[in-house]
Amino acid sequence: MTKKSAIILAAAVAALATGAAEARSYHKTYGYSTLDKGEMELVYWSEYVAASGNTMPYFGKNVDRKGLWSNTFEVEYGVTDRFNMAAYVDTESPSGEDTKVVQAHAVLGRYRLFEKGERFFDTTIYVEYYMPRIAWQGESKERLETRVILQKDFGDMHLMLNPKFEKVISGPNVTEGMELEYAMGIYKTMSPVLTLGWEAYGNEIGSPVDLKDKKDQMHDMGPTAIYKISKALTVNATLLFGLTEAADDTTVRAIFEYEI
Repeated sequence: MTKKSAIILAAAVAALATGAAEARSYHKTYGYSTLDKGEMELVYWSEYVAASGNTMPYFGKNVDRKGLWSNTFEVEYGVTDRFNMAAYVDTESPSGEDTKVVQAHAVLGRYRLFEKGERFFDTTIYVEYYMPRIAWQGESKERLETRVILQKDFGDMHLMLNPKFEKVISGPNVTEGMELEYAMGIYKTMSPVLTLGWEAYGNEIGSPVDLKDKKDQMHDMGPTAIYKISKALTVNATLLFGLTEAADDTTVRAIFEYEI
């Protein structure tokens, strides 16, 4: 790792220590590929809840989710051609409220298991650690998330499946079972710079052996477009529609990825 890379990554990790709030789930489907050794990627993504009848706790208040801006800042580094590490810091800004850091997490590892085409699914294992934070009830806890990234290409069509398993590893809820979530998408490469697709997400589903009531689960889906602005810069724009009562009705998401 170069001195410049180490400074950037250390700054991001330092920012993680400021996270203090309830966890939230993010709408992002990961593909199989990893950065090459020594490469770095800076990522910024923003979500705006355009329509929702739901509310949320926010630093001692109960606020509307409609009008909520959520932002994530990430730096990812290729330790080897197969193994990447990353650090994140997240902020939220409900309508009429100040922007605050709400969550911090670090990717302990994103490891690509095989070379492309060696198995039916190209597979990557992704392990993410959510740092201790002060929850709304004043409880500090840590979480660990494991995501299995599966990708299958059929010519210019691409299927990506991300089953996720999350476990609280410290705090009063440590005895809770493993939580199941998912992210998935199907995409078609239209040209060297444009890919169109459809994504779906599920959160707050419950454990694999004890699913929550459907009205308490969050499921949404919608169209996405990925445009390569330059060799280094890519933007991903998505419009999501809630399918269940607990999900927001309409969410707009944009992700900007810049490789160094």
